Amino acid sequence: MNAPAEAAGKVLVVGGGQGIGAAIAADLGERAVVWTRRQGIDATDPDSLRRAFADFERAHGAPYALVHSVGDFHEAPLLQTDAATYRAQFASNVDSVFHCLQAVVPSMVAARRGRVILFAAAGANRHRAMLRAPVYFAAKAAVIQLAISLAGEVAAAGLTVNVIAPGLIAHPDSHRESQDRLLPRVPAGRLGTPADVLGTVRYLLGPDADYVTGQVLTVDGGLQM
Repeated sequence: MNAPAEAAGKVLVVGGGQGIGAAIAADLGERAVVWTRRQGIDATDPDSLRRAFADFERAHGAPYALVHSVGDFHEAPLLQTDAATYRAQFASNVDSVFHCLQAVVPSMVAARRGRVILFAAAGANRHRAMLRAPVYFAAKAAVIQLAISLAGEVAAAGLTVNVIAPGLIAHPDSHRESQDRLLPRVPAGRLGTPADVLGTVRYLLGPDADYVTGQVLTVDGGLQM
């Protein structure tokens, strides 16, 4: 991983059609290859991912990085969450991560270099009650555990695996009612924007993060302090 990120290959952005993922893809420009549902690529379907990655690998070889930004949000107390919503939350936030990692990361291990960036949520790694969206935060806690475990598994092959945990990030697809309600608790005094996350993404993709793996980087304006 000594080569500069700019020359090291494509960055596969899963869920790059909206929100933070779209901002990452736009920032990467021609380096990005974006997978979205609109393209017929279902990140919760291992067969769909295998077909998509076979096409990717034929065109580009192993990616330099996998950035997974898929994850639907649902806000409801635990006892008011029905079984269908529970399953959908874990499918979107956890199953999609698991299947993407299995489809993509073996090629990166074979290439013996690369970066994996997953997205959780600010506070998902803390031992505390998450009363407003417990199922969502439980799913994001599972993502963190998958990331840390994978980081240990692939470190010797030259890969890093890290998690970005955003706080209240406003974009056209965000849950603004919930964000506005929590805004008074943000020490920075404002909602974040996708641009606030991009610097962390650039850092994790760049050479200065060669020795950073298995970490959760929180970007939340101090909300979790």
